[in-house]
Amino acid sequence: MTKTAFVNCNLFVGDREQLLNNAWFVVDNETGKLTAKGTGKLNVAVEQQVDLDGQYVMSGLINAHTHVGLVNAAKDHYPETETLVTYKALKDLKNGLKGGVTYIRSCGVPFDVDVKLKNMRNDYPFEGPGMRPAGMPISILGGHADQSLGENHELNASHLVNSPDDVRKAVREQFKKGAENIKLMATGGIMSQGDQIDDTELSLEEMKMAVAEAHSKHMTVCAHAEGRLGIHYAVVAGVDSVEHGFYVSDDDIELMKQQGTFLSPTLIAGHQIAVYGKGKMTDFSYQKMCQHVDAFYPHVGKAIKAGVKLALGTDAGTFMNPLESTAKELTELVRAGASNYQALHAAGLGSAELLQIDDEYGSLEEGKYADFLVLKDNPLRDVAAVEQADKQVYQHGMRKF
Repeated sequence: MTKTAFVNCNLFVGDREQLLNNAWFVVDNETGKLTAKGTGKLNVAVEQQVDLDGQYVMSGLINAHTHVGLVNAAKDHYPETETLVTYKALKDLKNGLKGGVTYIRSCGVPFDVDVKLKNMRNDYPFEGPGMRPAGMPISILGGHADQSLGENHELNASHLVNSPDDVRKAVREQFKKGAENIKLMATGGIMSQGDQIDDTELSLEEMKMAVAEAHSKHMTVCAHAEGRLGIHYAVVAGVDSVEHGFYVSDDDIELMKQQGTFLSPTLIAGHQIAVYGKGKMTDFSYQKMCQHVDAFYPHVGKAIKAGVKLALGTDAGTFMNPLESTAKELTELVRAGASNYQALHAAGLGSAELLQIDDEYGSLEEGKYADFLVLKDNPLRDVAAVEQADKQVYQHGMRKF
């Protein structure tokens, strides 16, 4: 059993708002986990040392809302086949790791590509973050995820449901395939062309069924929810996280606090559309975003200040919003009212708790995996430091970039 000590760094462990200056930490090379940490002179026997030259170390980013392999078929001039989604997903995952993302939760991928990749990974390894996959989401007919893909127009993008019984079947099908997260489309959305964001799509009864069925099988449940009533139904149904939350109400903020429901805002997705989307997407989608973006930040800010549990998600894969740019969400969370520490906590322990992996990920504590970033500047002083293009990225103690 060999060990490597990383020395001469400023260590942000992630479990509290402080840096350990002149710090060191030790990684077991076989397990990839931290075994010790401290400040001052190294007092543990190791086989190797890596001098980090006074730089700043923090946990790798955990992105709780991603869509790896998302393809814009019209733009790319190719049909959205399983082959193309898989090819793009593998590129997204590798690039995401280069951008500092060391773990993701998937929130809807056509053809269940994310689930299939996770299932085959031990036998056919590939570079990229760890994953909690979801596969196809659950939507109503005509809802936010109602689209047919493939040459024969088979339904490979989502489960289309009309009743709680349909929902139960869909959750069980995803469980059988190996999904670990269930994605519900509770409301309309920005990119769908036939609905508005305040359209309430899945019923309360349908979402309650999804939560009961998924939780009985140790799966998490997240809900795309932008309009007020759809958010309310999702929270009452007991989802683990509300995604986006454009119009989350004061009452639902209180209920989320009581229940421990997470909010994963994905502010950067809205920002990119509002700032860069004109003329580059349908005017219907662009105008929807412009109409609602000014409400998005204040509602999210109110939830943050009230103490709702916060996870970092970006909706990666959407317009001008690749997985490797995940760090930009930190700046948007601060813009909405989070402190630097709250934003960083969301990207670490917050997302890790939501994904139910906080016993091994999310902070640089002994016994957890050594997934970490090495930065030139202090992220507690300015979260934009995490956007550094040439940051060092380690996964399980091994340098990847």
